[in-house]
Amino acid sequence: MKRSEMDKGIARVEPDFKGLRHSKIGYFKEVRSKIKELETLNIQLARRHNRLDAIFNSMNDGVTILDRDLNIVFSNRVQKQMFPAITESAMNCHQIFYQRDSRCPNCPVLKTLDTGDMLRGEYMFKKGHLAGRYYEWTTSPIKGALGKVDEIILIMRDISERKEYEFRLMQSDRMVSVGFLATSLAHEINNPLTSIAGFSEGLLKRLKNKKMLHDEKILTSFKDYLEIINSEAYRCKETIQRLREFSSSASDEYEPLEIDQIILDTISMIRQHAKDHQIKIVFKNQLAAGFNRMIGKSGQLKHLFLNLFKQLFTVLTSGGELRITAQNDGEIIDISISDPDGSLSDALSGHQLLQRLEGCFTKSREKMELSVSYNIIRHHRGEIRSEPTLDGGRRLAIRFPAELTE
Repeated sequence: MKRSEMDKGIARVEPDFKGLRHSKIGYFKEVRSKIKELETLNIQLARRHNRLDAIFNSMNDGVTILDRDLNIVFSNRVQKQMFPAITESAMNCHQIFYQRDSRCPNCPVLKTLDTGDMLRGEYMFKKGHLAGRYYEWTTSPIKGALGKVDEIILIMRDISERKEYEFRLMQSDRMVSVGFLATSLAHEINNPLTSIAGFSEGLLKRLKNKKMLHDEKILTSFKDYLEIINSEAYRCKETIQRLREFSSSASDEYEPLEIDQIILDTISMIRQHAKDHQIKIVFKNQLAAGFNRMIGKSGQLKHLFLNLFKQLFTVLTSGGELRITAQNDGEIIDISISDPDGSLSDALSGHQLLQRLEGCFTKSREKMELSVSYNIIRHHRGEIRSEPTLDGGRRLAIRFPAELTE
């Protein structure tokens, strides 16, 4: 068979160059479309970035974003003005803010990374160009797609002027409280002074009779008299020391302290005043060993309880019993104040005390004292509220976070 005849019996397939060309064109169009989408996304991301930059830089507070290694990944304009050492290179917050080579003890950033909770507090810088200035800080978690805390926002605000105002207000209120205590403690000092005067006069009379000096019984009574005089003198000294500790300026440092001892010290200062008004103070300490500690300032907390007791005394006009119970509620120290007669319950039912406690500062001395008390509770990360009791009454509940010992 000839080749031409064979070719007639076989269908020839022509290459589809046109279809290949179309497929390549379609592929390049798809790539170009994706590139445009990416360009659009980049523009949107850039806009969001610029928008966030503008928002952060317009704030009057310093804003810093930290990664899980405590490296500074972003700082706004105010933060860079406060800490000029912040540069583009990665540096830890403890190096920039506190001039430390190691991480700070009780670091709130690490606590927020661990728990995911937002924390607040205050700090006074002790060295560097910000030495002596107070700053309020807040740590907030930034969670990733899987719900894990990836970064932390640290906000810092200069509150030095506010702290100076609060300090002056505290000093003014403390002086008023010193006057209140002086009246109360005058009775405590007068009683031992009366004993000292009486027994010393007795000794002087016996010394005039020389024959009595040879009597063993008289000499024994001399020893007893002198021991009483010595004891009563030290009693006066302790009373005056308590007043001096309260009236002196408290340290600016927050430190671990035993809240039950703070309450006992405050009660000892006002016990005579309560007795004069037929008020019996009963303190029931149910705090477990090692769970009675919190971070705070002893002077401020004594001031807080003194002001609260003064206000509660005005409610118990007919006298009665004031019950104070301190107990643990998980990692919280719960301090409960109530009275069995119901006078306090009536005042709390109408929220009179809490309304005055949360009220703003006015010229009223009472409101000023309560405003100071409310700020002390807030600065110690505490809360105060009125709660119902099992017997149908109400109690004043004050709660502070406990500082757990290892």
